[in-house]
Amino acid sequence: MSDITQTAHQIVSAPHDYLHDTTLFAAAWATMKAARGQGFDPQRLRPQHLICCPAPAPEPLDQTLTRVGETVRGYAARQGYKLPHRRAA
Repeated sequence: MSDITQTAHQIVSAPHDYLHDTTLFAAAWATMKAARGQGFDPQRLRPQHLICCPAPAPEPLDQTLTRVGETVRGYAARQGYKLPHRRAA
């Protein structure tokens, strides 16, 4: 029983890895609930309770980090903070 509970815990802990088979996630959820002595009604587990794959970023990550860094540096400069050179570190 411990092995089944551990496997169910792994599935429930990382649902994004099991999006291809939502019935596997539902079964793991039911196993976790049963291990705690709780009831489970699969009709109440609707798709919005499952984690969906995130949408792609509107711009590449490098551009986002550069834009955010420039914004933060602009605010800091207006407040009079002296920041290290942006290429430092």
